[in-house]
Amino acid sequence: MASRYKLWYETVVRSELLAKMQYKNVHQIPRVLKVSLSASTNITSGGLNHPVAGAFALELISGQAPTLTRVRTSNSRYKVRKGFLEGAKVILQGEQMYDFMDRLVTQVMPRITEFNGLKDSFDGHGNFALGIRDWGYFPEIEAQQTALSNFQMSSARGIGVLIHTSAESDAEAKLLLSAMRFPFRNS
Repeated sequence: MASRYKLWYETVVRSELLAKMQYKNVHQIPRVLKVSLSASTNITSGGLNHPVAGAFALELISGQAPTLTRVRTSNSRYKVRKGFLEGAKVILQGEQMYDFMDRLVTQVMPRITEFNGLKDSFDGHGNFALGIRDWGYFPEIEAQQTALSNFQMSSARGIGVLIHTSAESDAEAKLLLSAMRFPFRNS
């Protein structure tokens, strides 16, 4: 069974974009290709703090085993060497991607205090990036508070979310994500 967000895209968003942008071919309609989630740990003067916490949180949030990331270059100031575990990343595609975006828009963003909408943080190629400072906004993390008390989750930062689209411009990508109910700031 298709997720409700995918059905929303196929039935409402595609026809809305086709009418607004007047594409000549239905394959020109932009779509979301994948969603990349990443989490890293704090770097202190004593080194890295618990990179496994980020991996555990990403697995809870995404429902998929993350890939651990490593430090690329050594830094003597922070006592970090090349190859140390730094964080984790997950790439979501298909149904999992649509389910994650649905939870992000309908459950996570309304929980964020003093949320005034998303900034226009596009990269010039139609991809959108946003950061979530606290994992506690995700219902999966909130439900597992007792299990997470063993990990030192306070040392972990937030997560970075990068939404890759097939849009050729930032304006097209913003129109796509706005139609998918992402709450952008009025500018």
